[in-house]
Order: sequence, then structure tokens, then C-alpha cells
Amino acid sequence: MKLGFCFLVKEGLSHCSLWESFFASVSPDAYGVYVHAKNSAPHPVLVGSCVDPDPIHTAWGDRSLVAATQRLLSMAIDDDCDSMVLLSGDMLPLQSFRWIQEFCGQTRFSVQPQVGLSERQIKANVKRFSLLSDYLCLSVEMLKKQNMFFSIKRDDFLKIVVEAEISEFPLHELADEYYWINHLTRIGAEWKPSNVVFCNPDPTKTQALVLNLTPNLLSSCVSDGYAFIRKMADIDAGIIRDLKRIYSA
Repeated sequence: MKLGFCFLVKEGLSHCSLWESFFASVSPDAYGVYVHAKNSAPHPVLVGSCVDPDPIHTAWGDRSLVAATQRLLSMAIDDDCDSMVLLSGDMLPLQSFRWIQEFCGQTRFSVQPQVGLSERQIKANVKRFSLLSDYLCLSVEMLKKQNMFFSIKRDDFLKIVVEAEISEFPLHELADEYYWINHLTRIGAEWKPSNVVFCNPDPTKTQALVLNLTPNLLSSCVSDGYAFIRKMADIDAGIIRDLKRIYSA
């Protein structure tokens, strides 16, 4: 199975050397790396990356992020990938390549919690789910909010491309956290709630808060079956050694 690592970034990858260690012993036929950035010459990126030469202008939380994601995943499809995983430039793998290849061979989402939210978040979700319920002809109980980073099988992605039109999606704000998971539910495709990415666990705050990757946090994330982690402060030498040991397993 060929897995596409699809990076949706501003300028480049934050941890290129660790990604190089992750891919060091992997056959080039087993994966591809694809990048959509704010410009056509992002830096740094991994050697051999396929970079979108004409990137879509994107804005935070806007439907343009969905369009850029679709463009990025399509690059991997055109390069014969069987499954793809969407990543940010500040993310790192927490498992070996073989583990992640098997994990990302299924369509998986980190589903955001609907409990423990602030009053403002609850009101926003009620409004968004109401719009989505009418648009997708699904009950509110069936709707979910996802982390924007996910894995998806080739066939599932192509079904959405055929069935859905981004410009008609009723949400303009945070569309990237509602689009993919709910379209898959509408078309009856199977997806798995999973620990795709570890990020700030406080549901009342942004998931983009910077994390301090300590030995205890790394051990906990690995044992809990998280595939990736994002938004880390500087990583010390001990953590780098631990990650490289995981990658070489």
C-alpha cells in the first residue's frame, strides 16, 4: 500500500530532520510526500516532495482550506496513493512507519468532544449543526466535529469529490472541521473515530496551543495509540533520541 503524506503548511516543515529519520529505512515505493503552502517554493521541505506549483490562497478556518486540502489529496491520488493522511508543517509521527501505514490505511478522524465546552462553543455548534442538518439531510445527532487532520482511503475521498461541491457548503467558518467527516456520514461511508493527532486536550481552548513534549507525554501518547502530535515547543535531545528509536523499530 502506498501512503500519501500530505502537508498543508504556511512556509515549510518544522522538523525535517526527524521526518528524514522516520522515512530513512522505508522503500520509496511505499509512500509519497505532497506539500501545499502559501507560496510555490516552501522551505524547508523533504527532498523529493511534490509541491503544488499554483497553491490556492487560504485563510484561517475558511472554506479555502477545504479546497486546498482537496487539491493536496488529489495530488496524492494522481501519484497512485491508496490512502492519504493530512498533516500540518509542525506535526511529527509518534509511531514507526509500518504502524502508521497500517493505521492510515483506514479512514480515521479525531472527533472533537461535545461535552465540557464553553457556552459560546455550545451556541456555535448548535448553529452550525442546524445548518448542516438541513444541507446534508442528516439528523443533528449524526453530525460530528473533527480535528482538521485525518486519514482517508482513496475510494472514500473520490466519493466525496464526486458527491460534494465545496462552494455550496453552508459553513464559512471552521468549514475544515465539519466538511469531510459529515460528508462521509451522508454518503454512508465507514470511518473510524481514532487517535489520529494529539493536541491541546482542553476542549474550551484552541487545539493549536503549543505543547511541551516531555518524556511522560511522549510515553502516554505512544501507549494510547496516537499516530501524530502537533504544535510542540523546542524538542530536547533526549526526546529526539526517543523518537528516532521509535522510528527505527
